[in-house]
Amino acid sequence: MERVPESRIDVIVFVNSSDNLVSADCASIPHSLRDLKANLKLFEYNRKCVENPSDLWRQWTGTTRDGLNASFRTISSANGLVRKRIKAKKQHEIDRIVELISQIQIFQKDSADPIDSLVDIGAGIGHLSRMISIHNNISVMAVEGNQQFTLAANSLDEKLLLDSAKIGSRIENFNVKSTPIRYTNFVTEDLALKIDDFAVNSAILVGLHCCGDFSSTILKVFQKSEKSKALVLFGCCYHKEFQCFHFLRPENNENEREISENTSFGKSTVFPLSKKWENVEIDYLLREAACHNNENLEERFLKQKIDLSRYARSYLEKWIWKVSELPEDRNIGMCSVKCIENQTTFEEYIRKAMANRGNHLLDKVLQIIPQSELSAHVSSLRSSQFDSFEVLRCMFAPAIESAIIDDRVELLRENGINSRVVPLFEPSISPRNLAIIAYK
Repeated sequence: MERVPESRIDVIVFVNSSDNLVSADCASIPHSLRDLKANLKLFEYNRKCVENPSDLWRQWTGTTRDGLNASFRTISSANGLVRKRIKAKKQHEIDRIVELISQIQIFQKDSADPIDSLVDIGAGIGHLSRMISIHNNISVMAVEGNQQFTLAANSLDEKLLLDSAKIGSRIENFNVKSTPIRYTNFVTEDLALKIDDFAVNSAILVGLHCCGDFSSTILKVFQKSEKSKALVLFGCCYHKEFQCFHFLRPENNENEREISENTSFGKSTVFPLSKKWENVEIDYLLREAACHNNENLEERFLKQKIDLSRYARSYLEKWIWKVSELPEDRNIGMCSVKCIENQTTFEEYIRKAMANRGNHLLDKVLQIIPQSELSAHVSSLRSSQFDSFEVLRCMFAPAIESAIIDDRVELLRENGINSRVVPLFEPSISPRNLAIIAYK
């Protein structure tokens, strides 16, 4: 067997390279690893983002069109009324989605089903739905399961209306006449009925970074809704399944435990969904790996931006597996913890990370771990072996993600729905950049 190189720099350069040609820095990469990478590339969707609106139109329609803008407009980042509330990543996503929605409106304009409505599913505090309602001249309904997010969104809507009225026409192409209708509701297939009541002619469904089997539910809603004629869906956190994680009711631990004891975890609600992939299994760990990207590997590993909590989390999971065999315990979505070099102890990390959903395991974990390890700094857990394994694991990530996305596309195609996969975002800015664009 060929030896895998010890230098993680070599591996990072190799995994990050866009083709099969390996630089001199990667001379120690074994041929077997090069062959593996080449084979994995055959399964991957292209992640290089579309360059301009014309390129976007071509990729999702398969045709060409004149008269489109030469470049993507900087809609949200150019407007002082909203810019300060939206992070750069979200601005990038909004600008490109607004352009895509405009193109879908043009595409459907001359059909028997002109678009008059849009439903933003998992709307959060409403930045995307708010900007679409302003720029796309379309009725918008925003659905969000968190009541606090809905209240925050309504508050921002009201402030935007007031500020817009004061400024008037002094900002070009910015005239707020209405804001989205907002609902707090957990998304089930019944949402299809609400969409059909809301739309006059036809609607676009938008789901931006919908975790786990939340995306699966949206696909069902799209198929079930008669007036839903177009879909824009970005998946995220492919390992999460709400039947297992119970994120909707994190405070009700006793009820959760009763539910989990009567729940079958054998069949995933994330993958497979289509007939094409029905005999293939992608387990939790592989689906979690699909959530990582290679575009930022160098920054993560070589530019002193190491997240020490990665090491602590991996080490903690070893102990959790020793104290519990329950799937819901082994898949806990723990709190994010900021770890400081040579200051944060392992015990401090554990207490903060398990303060919410893992609290019922906290005492067991603390009792089984030796005190010498609990008092050690998290930075001492840093391991080059862990880093090398993580980098190699990332080599598989695009292929696994592509399989999950292809499964969703095939489900739509099997039901007679046109579907394309388009890399809408710059992956170094928004790693889950592959959009499923479908239309009936």
